Amino acid sequence: MTYRLCLKHWGQGYATEAAGAVLRYGFGNLGLHKTMAFALPQNTASLKILEKLGAIYLQNFVHADLTHRLYDLPRSKFVGGQSF
Repeated sequence: MTYRLCLKHWGQGYATEAAGAVLRYGFGNLGLHKTMAFALPQNTASLKILEKLGAIYLQNFVHADLTHRLYDLPRSKFVGGQSF
């Protein structure tokens, strides 16, 4: 999943809600057991969203010549979902 929002919509919770909805669908409807996510370290808003949803930081890695932070999000740690 990826998302982009116009600057005027930042900080209103839209990205958190969208990510939560996608994760609820993945864990609930598709029966996924975990997901992985990554973001640039300087993108603190995206990192906060990942952590708010329960993602666990694993390590840094290089993708497209840029360092990224890699996260794991097991279904059991997802914040914002119902019991699956």
